[in-house]
Amino acid sequence: MAENKGLRSLMKDLVVSKTSLVYLLTEEDRRIEAEVKALGMAFKPPFRTYIWSCTTGVTLDDEVVLPKPGILDALDWFMGIQEAAFLILHDIHVFLKGNPPVLRKLKDAARRIDNEYKTVFMASPILEIPPEIQSDVVLLDVPLPSVEEVERLLQQVVAKERHRDSLQEALTDEAKDLFIKAGAGLTSQQLQHLFRKTLAGKQTVTSREFEALFEEKRQIVRKSGLLELYTQPISVEDLGGFATLKRWLDQRKDIFTKRARDYGLSLPKGVLMMGISGCGKSLGIKAIAAFWRLPLLRLDMGRIYDGALGTPEECLRRVIKTAEAASPCVLWIDEIEAGIANASQKSLGGSSSRILATFLTWMQEKTSPVFIGATANNIELLPPEILRKGRFDELFYVELPSDAERMEIIRIHLAKRNVPINRFDFPPLVKVTEGYNGAEIEQGVTSALFRAFVQNREMTQTDLYICLETIVPLSTTMREQIKTLERWAHERALRAGGE
Repeated sequence: MAENKGLRSLMKDLVVSKTSLVYLLTEEDRRIEAEVKALGMAFKPPFRTYIWSCTTGVTLDDEVVLPKPGILDALDWFMGIQEAAFLILHDIHVFLKGNPPVLRKLKDAARRIDNEYKTVFMASPILEIPPEIQSDVVLLDVPLPSVEEVERLLQQVVAKERHRDSLQEALTDEAKDLFIKAGAGLTSQQLQHLFRKTLAGKQTVTSREFEALFEEKRQIVRKSGLLELYTQPISVEDLGGFATLKRWLDQRKDIFTKRARDYGLSLPKGVLMMGISGCGKSLGIKAIAAFWRLPLLRLDMGRIYDGALGTPEECLRRVIKTAEAASPCVLWIDEIEAGIANASQKSLGGSSSRILATFLTWMQEKTSPVFIGATANNIELLPPEILRKGRFDELFYVELPSDAERMEIIRIHLAKRNVPINRFDFPPLVKVTEGYNGAEIEQGVTSALFRAFVQNREMTQTDLYICLETIVPLSTTMREQIKTLERWAHERALRAGGE
């Protein structure tokens, strides 16, 4: 439990140095209680761990020690006891904002127990440290469970199942790896729920259990409101064209291996896919995740700013924390220009500027294998500092597909719909789709299939030709904007297509 052991070791250092107030930024109440209790047992003689909440007062091993629920009473009591001990204060953020008596009492406690082996651990899922006590408080951002801890929780759940022996046999190293990948980025409580629901009453582990496992995780991640686990199957073969991108990926197929690290190669940071709407930028990001067989987390940048899920800074912190815990993964940011502050937003200052600064710093300095896959339609809205080398490994320009690429796209969409491709004459179809993007070609195939369906017959060349011919492509309606985008990308970006 390397990451978890690091947290406990850091807490121990603070206790030994007689730190009075420690702010634990976490939503995992039960895990924190277990960790602090384990820390207390590591001392000789052991430190007792007292727990306070506004509903139970102060308890020790679930026995009430101080029935008064007030936080001021709890702090007074803790300052008065004559022993080395810990006190955990739950939901501390609720009592800090606009509450002068509590702030004063915490400052008193910091001074009173300053030279004693007593530590107050203030646990909260929200960072709320008023300036009055900032100099008295040490902040610890509690990491999500490590790989080792995820495996330990899995073993605990299996040990409590009725068919534990057969489940233990079914959990091969490969199966455990899938469970650990599914659990990455979740809290310990979410992990226990996930594993219990998947394994309850089971005697073995099949592909059905793995499907249920990842579907349950997708729902858990989605409930966060900020990230979505994308599980729709896709492969690089579903990507028509993109020859340059495919070569770029093929050269980096072993980039996440130990051999690459030993060779001195650094982990890839990410790519920015810019270009015309409907040409497959998002599909390219999905294909990257599929190529490396990494989980794909989609970030809704708009939800970071709308305030419904907390302050923008707090939301971004949770996103980064979850992505790093789920790594290696691909973090997909669709239409990044809509969420990252541009020049006009920066002039407003406040959260927009802070979000941009935090995000840029993380992109530059991150050491965890989180690959950022971003897309942009209007590149001119992005600040120049996000485009420079070091933030992204490569900037790809996705242009309108060539003749050969349009033929490939038509073939892919026909094959996906189980339409035999040997009955079609492709050169006329390629000619009529000149200037079309991939989305428009897909719509033409779908319309032709529907045209044949309502007449209860197989789709023909004529159906497809007519439906494609009636489409007015985006390259016609947005000719000027596309020319501007092409001029910008001419010497600044690598073309994703090409032969």
